[in-house]
Amino acid sequence: MHTHRIPWSLIIGALLLMAVVALGIHNWPTIHDATRLMQHARPGWLMLGVLAVALGFVCAGQIYGRVLGILGFRLPQLWLISAAMVSILISQTIPAGTVASYAFLTSSLRRRGIPATSVALLASLELFTWIGGMLVLFCFGLIYKIVFLGDNSTSQITYPAAMLALAVVGAIAFASTRPRPTLHRWVTLLGRVAGRIVRRSWSEAHIHQIVDELDTNRRLIMERPRQAVVLLCLQLFVFFLHSMALLMLIHALGSTAPPLAVLAAYGLALIVSTFTALPGGGGTVEAALTLSLTAEGVPPEAALGATILFRLCSFWLLLPLGAICYRLLTTSNDQRLQSDQ
Repeated sequence: MHTHRIPWSLIIGALLLMAVVALGIHNWPTIHDATRLMQHARPGWLMLGVLAVALGFVCAGQIYGRVLGILGFRLPQLWLISAAMVSILISQTIPAGTVASYAFLTSSLRRRGIPATSVALLASLELFTWIGGMLVLFCFGLIYKIVFLGDNSTSQITYPAAMLALAVVGAIAFASTRPRPTLHRWVTLLGRVAGRIVRRSWSEAHIHQIVDELDTNRRLIMERPRQAVVLLCLQLFVFFLHSMALLMLIHALGSTAPPLAVLAAYGLALIVSTFTALPGGGGTVEAALTLSLTAEGVPPEAALGATILFRLCSFWLLLPLGAICYRLLTTSNDQRLQSDQ
């Protein structure tokens, strides 16, 4: 007898999408005004916003490059930027995008001759710095909102997302500081679970090799604490560039806002977006960012228009380019890797 599982993820996604559509219908006059503003956007400010978004992807590529540099590998800058862009787009495009993004990094970096454990370390560090930077920006946004605006109404919404992000950071930090015997035990257990799934057992020699590489890579990172700080600063700079792109787009629509207020709004919206389970955000990211900007004093039509332009520049219009880069990075012939080792 076959049992049918209830597709809760699809049900929740449909409910969220219906809520977004209902919100759009309710706020149709604001949407109409935002559309009118976008039709008369100032080209100069618009181009500056696009440039800031592009620089954000360049900095994201530098995070990959610095981690690989610590491990003794070098890759072309264009490859790093393209990989960072594709990874970010994948993580936002589909549910469980982080897993798909990791699979993409594993496939593309393995084609460059980089060991799987080094790829795992890179993905963990990138995730660690991304969540760490997001928490820092969230704290700034919350403090700014409470201190300068005297309003803590968003705290009940953003606290759960912040706690989730903090739990992930804590789990990564805990796993990275475990002694070698603990790592060996965990890898052995993981090998057993994976073996049952793929019906292929891991040999003891293979497990020892994985633990050796993990231990070596971890030691390389821990011996360079300044590099970890630099990675976090780079991630924060990516967020800063994107928030400044948002500010420039607000100016493009003939409105204005304090830069710190826009940065705070971006931090609050970024933490809320961690709950998004719809393809491309399903409008929830746009709604969170619009509400955050409006709460910071930006006119509703300008907040919505700037948010739509920002999402177009940083996500929707980049999907075709991302698809091309994905194809090239995952199907191109292997090239010789330059290594410092």
